[in-house]
Amino acid sequence: MLGKNIKMLHSFDSAKSLAEKYRYTGDKPLKSIRHFSNSADGIKKLLASSGLQVTESITPKLYESLKTACKNLNFPLKNVSAFVYSSPELQAQCFESEEENCVINVSSGLINLLNPNEVTFVIGHEIGHHILGHNQEEERRVSAESFIGQRAKEISVDRAGLIACQSLESSLRAIMKVISGLPDEFIRFDTSNFINQLRAADRQGATLQDSLATHPSLVLRARALLWFSMNCEIPLGHESGSMKLKKINELVRRDLDRYIDKPVREKIKTAEDDLYFWSCVKTVTLKGKLLKEDREKLSRRFGEGNVNKLISAVSEMSIDEVAEFINQKIRTSSQELARIVPDSINERIKAIDKNVDKLNF
Repeated sequence: MLGKNIKMLHSFDSAKSLAEKYRYTGDKPLKSIRHFSNSADGIKKLLASSGLQVTESITPKLYESLKTACKNLNFPLKNVSAFVYSSPELQAQCFESEEENCVINVSSGLINLLNPNEVTFVIGHEIGHHILGHNQEEERRVSAESFIGQRAKEISVDRAGLIACQSLESSLRAIMKVISGLPDEFIRFDTSNFINQLRAADRQGATLQDSLATHPSLVLRARALLWFSMNCEIPLGHESGSMKLKKINELVRRDLDRYIDKPVREKIKTAEDDLYFWSCVKTVTLKGKLLKEDREKLSRRFGEGNVNKLISAVSEMSIDEVAEFINQKIRTSSQELARIVPDSINERIKAIDKNVDKLNF
């Protein structure tokens, strides 16, 4: 009976249940699963021909790291195939594969740099991608929205890495080593001074160029992990924090906005407001004229200056010309919003239409 309970505990469902607790709020669950052109067996065959598979007999220390990560993430050990390939690069990857098969590949350069518990953090990070379904999503069009989503995913899987190794120090040391390429002998564990590197970024502020990064900076990820270690909902080692994950997620979101996402979120809001404005104007002008009460509503919501500009622009137009002018503005606004947020454009347009209806023109 005990063996059966352990088997049930470490099932994919229990791993997913835990993952939904540590998933960062900006990391949205997948809506559709892609069709995989390559099976896990095909990927493993390819990796086995160019690297070494992690097994208990050949790589016992790495196997222990893998075993520990699976245990702490509630993921079945038998469902993970890990390989090491020869390269000085500091790289690790989780391959897209069927839900029941997780295949990861780690460079020898990364293994040689890290100690066993730090390796567990890296393995947990990669397994986290699989559990959370990051490699099973339909391919997204490259956009500002997709970059925001990719950065959010890294926050989630760093948490998986911390849960896997059960050590904030090991997690942060792994990050310090990866960002610098330096081994233990050159690094002193000093979290506060490491994270203080964010001050330089704070002085410069976020730019639209920053929003093209697929990963948050490692320093930013370190601070996000520090906050996550203070949570009171998911046990980490022998310590228990006092912060709710909701509050921690708010702090992480604030940091991401401050150092990376703010310019592009402002761009999204500007595009949404533009479409909202012209959608409201279209609703009003369907009556054939702009009534005083409608003008006042538009002015309260969008500012008298914008309404005056609108009136000035259409004052010499016929009713048909006004309709075409507004429709063109709506098309242009919709296209701009779709360019920035192609994956959620339909939901955003529905929300805008709902808000237009609420104004009761």
